[in-house]
Amino acid sequence: MISYENLNLIIRNDLIRVMKNETIYHFSSFNIAINEIISKQTLLFSNPKIFNDPFDCNEKLLQIDIETEDLNNQLKTLTIRNRKERRELLKKINIKKEQNNALEIEKKKLKIACFSEKFDETLMWSHYADKHQGICIGFNFPYKYDNHFILCPVKYIDKIKKLEGTSDTSKVILYWLTTKSERWKYENEIRAITRAKTNEDRELVNYDSKYIKEIIFGCNVKTEKIKSAIKTLKANKIDIRKIVFKKMYIDENTFL
Repeated sequence: MISYENLNLIIRNDLIRVMKNETIYHFSSFNIAINEIISKQTLLFSNPKIFNDPFDCNEKLLQIDIETEDLNNQLKTLTIRNRKERRELLKKINIKKEQNNALEIEKKKLKIACFSEKFDETLMWSHYADKHQGICIGFNFPYKYDNHFILCPVKYIDKIKKLEGTSDTSKVILYWLTTKSERWKYENEIRAITRAKTNEDRELVNYDSKYIKEIIFGCNVKTEKIKSAIKTLKANKIDIRKIVFKKMYIDENTFL
């Protein structure tokens, strides 16, 4: 079981880890990256309920070590003289109800955009950058970007552990939003989490282009297309002087 103290340590270590990241990377198809993400300075955030992994942010998999029915049964057996124990049981029941309600409400209120700590993972280029025909954008956002979003690293686990029932609800929610199966470990994911401003499944969040550090083109992007993209960015008044442009190439001696 993950105790209250261990959960606090996990959240603190996550904060330290994300603050050490100078650059986080977002993979995208070519046209969306150039015409939407960079030119319009917008990032697409999605509600967890439409994620491609049904286990991701599924509150049914968040096991909190309080069984309300058992607590209620214990409560019935207590005499009026066991006031202290009675108060403790009532406190646990209220926490359980609060956490259940909070998870359901928060899932509707929060939206997430996905980044990675790595730009050179072949599978990421294949899955999220149009089979290496797309773009990977490197950003140097602060871990807490004004009122836009916060950054949190994803934890990958092979077994679901119960959380101590009296843990702080806000930390339980953060843990829940940033924990995935180890099968996804290759993504090295960093999540940007924001409060939803609409009831739609997806919404755009603006950012300042000064946070763009790199633009990396996939190995299957033609030189002419790269030149055209840079012209488009200039036409949209993106200051490319502070952006490092790179291109991926196939290493003929490895599978990278």
